Amino acid sequence: MSELDARLATNTERGPGAHHRLKHLVERLRTPAAAFLRQELEHRLARHVDADDSFARDRIAHVLAGACGAAALPALLRARVSDRNDDGDTLEPDLLDLFAAWPEASLRLVLGCVASDDPGTRLVGIWGLSVIDFGGTKYFATVADSASDPDPRVRADVMSTLGSIFGVGNPPRALAILIAGTRDPAPEVRGAAVAALGSSHDETVTDLLVARTDDTDRRVRFWAAWSLAGRPGLHVRAALERLAADADGDVRDAARAVLELPTRSL
Repeated sequence: MSELDARLATNTERGPGAHHRLKHLVERLRTPAAAFLRQELEHRLARHVDADDSFARDRIAHVLAGACGAAALPALLRARVSDRNDDGDTLEPDLLDLFAAWPEASLRLVLGCVASDDPGTRLVGIWGLSVIDFGGTKYFATVADSASDPDPRVRADVMSTLGSIFGVGNPPRALAILIAGTRDPAPEVRGAAVAALGSSHDETVTDLLVARTDDTDRRVRFWAAWSLAGRPGLHVRAALERLAADADGDVRDAARAVLELPTRSL
């Protein structure tokens, strides 16, 4: 453990190949015989999370998962709340492995996250349910009810989740929530809902997406352009042509790219 600490604190250990250079130390600690180190590992994990050091965080999380199994779940779920970047690369796979190995404990903890007072923890809970309940067969309503969450980040995440395979748990309700989401006061929620509706070919949805091309937020207009891709109709083309002259460069580029795509037949 001391050697791993020292090497994680050394900048020369970072960069290309760092994961493999430390693998032998990490794997030596990733054993049930090291379970007595749980408290120390959790302390280190929290410290690396606070320091926004995802590389060290993921090395310690990997050790903790291998040494402690289901007992590591609470600490790894807490670490994912502050998962601000992606260069560590193994925290999520470790959680997925734990979910698969201990489904009952995982579900209990994930449901607890959904019910948390902390919005970041609720986000982790929604992600966890979308993984554990693939296709929304059992807990669709739990996620759908979070569409009224007071935090816009959570509402936006619900929109993205319902636009995924999870939404097949109740397609009519998923569609209704996404449509309502396009009128949410928070632009991140509207953008997520508009993006999620890109796979719906309903004419009502098309009209709604055209309306969102006039949204005051550039991100919503950007996703409206992409979600209109391939849809027929003069009003669709007129909306895209308007976006092709938008004040925002990303919106213009998206609209111009969509205008070059073939149109789906009715």
